[in-house]
Amino acid sequence: MTTQSTPARAATGSRDRYFDVLRFLCILWVVVYHIFSTQAWLGFWPAMGLLFAISGSLMVRSLDRGALQTIKNRLQRLLPVLWLAGLIGVPLMFWHGWPADERPPLWRLVFWIFPLGDPPGSEWGASLTEPLWYMRSIVWFILLSPLLLILFRWYPKTMIAIPLAVMVGVAFGKIGFGWGGELAEGALTDGFTFLSLWLLGFAHREGMLKKIPVWAVVTLGLVLAGVATFWALTHQQGNSYDFNLIPAGQAIYSFGIVLILLRFAPKFSWVGRSKALDRTITIINGRAMVIYLWHNVAIELSYPVGDKINVWQYGETAGTAICAVIAILLTLAGMLAFGWIEDVAAQRRPQLLPKDLGKKAGSPTPAAAPEAGAAQAPATAGLHDSTVVLTHVAAPEARRGSAPEPRRGSAPEPRSGPAPEAPYRSTPEPRYEPVPEPRYGSAPEPRYDEPPRHQHRGEVGWSAYPAEQPPNDGPSRRGGPPRNR
Repeated sequence: MTTQSTPARAATGSRDRYFDVLRFLCILWVVVYHIFSTQAWLGFWPAMGLLFAISGSLMVRSLDRGALQTIKNRLQRLLPVLWLAGLIGVPLMFWHGWPADERPPLWRLVFWIFPLGDPPGSEWGASLTEPLWYMRSIVWFILLSPLLLILFRWYPKTMIAIPLAVMVGVAFGKIGFGWGGELAEGALTDGFTFLSLWLLGFAHREGMLKKIPVWAVVTLGLVLAGVATFWALTHQQGNSYDFNLIPAGQAIYSFGIVLILLRFAPKFSWVGRSKALDRTITIINGRAMVIYLWHNVAIELSYPVGDKINVWQYGETAGTAICAVIAILLTLAGMLAFGWIEDVAAQRRPQLLPKDLGKKAGSPTPAAAPEAGAAQAPATAGLHDSTVVLTHVAAPEARRGSAPEPRRGSAPEPRSGPAPEAPYRSTPEPRYEPVPEPRYGSAPEPRYDEPPRHQHRGEVGWSAYPAEQPPNDGPSRRGGPPRNR
């Protein structure tokens, strides 16, 4: 008999709750940043760089299951959200009127299916198409990750330093990407801006950051952030020091701050003590892509709605605040209307609000009893790090040849003659088997059916973790300062 005592957050399984909290904060910060896009100080939280670093770390964990399968799973979870946006947005842009002089070649509509380039859109639909640069960037990083991981394990310091050096060259005008044309210029700029963050996620997952002293990490991170801040203040774009308009400053500043955040990496197990907070974090993580794509549209619609109800009669500050509330409500409405696509993409049962981000459709619940004759998994498999397993082990003599126990509520069958005196047998006390807590950034233990991982130089080892899809950041909303991309 096995009894499991699961806490409130057991539904999250073996997910990294620290990453979930960071992703939750980044998504909220992106929405706030786009609502108040003229506030340059909001760019000091490196939401976009942090999301790239989280995705890079989780990519290493997923690649341990095999490169081709990982790429397939990641694209399968990412692209359906884009396809739904295209099915709604592209016909509306043509219906509203897409002037021929601003319309790109029709063959570029293929990027709405597979975004190796920016999916095209009209000026009227810019609120939908502006954030899609991240979809293009993440697709390229996913496709290149198997090769990047091999090179990173050979030359980790060099691989991290190259994109930062390139962005320094861009800042001083020594390197440019104009030779790549319209399609390649944006992809190269964004790619080198955030490649160092993606590789920093590699270093976190490989356990390299834990080997660096805390004082060295904090010192280096603060120095890089300080240098980038000085550069942004002295090289403003459009009279703004917003890092989203200064790619070189953004790359270096984000690297410094994210380096510190990933070095400490606490477990955040306390999140499960509050059911409301734990549930909110799970919902935002399970709907991150839909929120990312539709919140810009919601912000764009909030101003016409505000005009209809005449919110400006209360003053500019109050009117802006009311429009912000309208934008948040419209974002929640879009999440409820289109969030099911993320469940379908992740092969989960479609839900109005997600509850379990790790369970696929049709899989039994953790408390479900296994079918008769099915292979029994180890007692600690799939449990959360705070789950305690209580196992009662009966004595071998008691199990051998014993009669089945009567069902609850039924009368015992009468016996003929006096009952024989049972010999005294001691029954062992129940064992408490706490699940060992994995170290963040350390390689998982090899499974019983896998050969041990070799650590010699140049060989890429894999482990078994489910793929996860991180949420994304996006550019400023339509009407705010233009992005320098």
